[in-house]
Amino acid sequence: MAPVRVLVTGAGSGVGNGIVKALRRGALPVTVCCSDIAPLNVGLFRADEAVIWPKVESPGALEAITASLKALAIDVVLIGSEYDLQFFADNRAAIESKTGARIVVSPPQTIAVANDKWRTAEFFRANRLPFAETALPKDLAAAEAVARDWGYPVMLKPRSGTSSRHVHVIEDAAQLGRLLPAVPAPILQRLLDTPAAELKNEYTATVFKTADGDVLGPFVGRRTMRGGDSWNVEVDAFPDVHPPLRDIADRLPVMGTLNVQLIMTENGPVPFEINARFSGTTAVRAHFGFNDAEMAIRHFHLGESLAQPKIGRGMAFRYMEEVFVDGVGAADLRAPFPKGEVHSWF
Repeated sequence: MAPVRVLVTGAGSGVGNGIVKALRRGALPVTVCCSDIAPLNVGLFRADEAVIWPKVESPGALEAITASLKALAIDVVLIGSEYDLQFFADNRAAIESKTGARIVVSPPQTIAVANDKWRTAEFFRANRLPFAETALPKDLAAAEAVARDWGYPVMLKPRSGTSSRHVHVIEDAAQLGRLLPAVPAPILQRLLDTPAAELKNEYTATVFKTADGDVLGPFVGRRTMRGGDSWNVEVDAFPDVHPPLRDIADRLPVMGTLNVQLIMTENGPVPFEINARFSGTTAVRAHFGFNDAEMAIRHFHLGESLAQPKIGRGMAFRYMEEVFVDGVGAADLRAPFPKGEVHSWF
């Protein structure tokens, strides 16, 4: 068969790069195209083809992106940037009808719940699922009252965002008063466990939901975090984490990948975040047999039925890497983007 032409958005993000790695590891022949909003993004130089797109919130973005997808003859769009999710969810039907590309994205109402930590907590509460108690304080006085009632330490987070940006463990009222004004759209959340540098009680888990509502997986990894990313990941069955995962997938309309972050407490696993998208551990999942990037193409584009994947066990260690593009300066970085080089160091 001819290679499937796949467009991965967010070429400079960890998620976007993870999708590309998963596609390269898969058995399906693909031509990988990457998009991003600026040329200083590494995925542009590792793709088979690359393109600069406007920010999705920019005037005329829908028309420009639709025209680009059509010109590139894209078969499938996989979303690597969380900033693109609501745009593609809201405009999926229009883009698909004008381009013929299959947009793999969950419905707008699911994206809205997953992108908003307050709405996520309310979804858990309304569906009688375990959750971390969450408050939406209107001002500092209200936040101080909540923290006194719960007892310090508490978590301070923005309602939306990724990679632990503006996320703080608040130890006392003075710290709360100092940091609350700096957090956009802040919420407070009960602290389920103290963040640790060693593998302890935090898990990342992923399921894949088919068009017929079947749930494949879960893939579960116990992890440490660094800079908002999963850093060391222990992959195993971890059956004690499974109970809430299917319940969440059953109650949310999802297209493909659903990623859930959990803490194991003395009362069992408690989910605290949902990502209705690919996540930073996409390449890790692919290595251990749960290649949800390839699964999305096979199922939603090629119409294949999917069997339960055979998931291995082991460890994944993250580290930084370089891509080299010789003989150019920053002003030379424009389409057609040259292919960069990654050395085999080890």
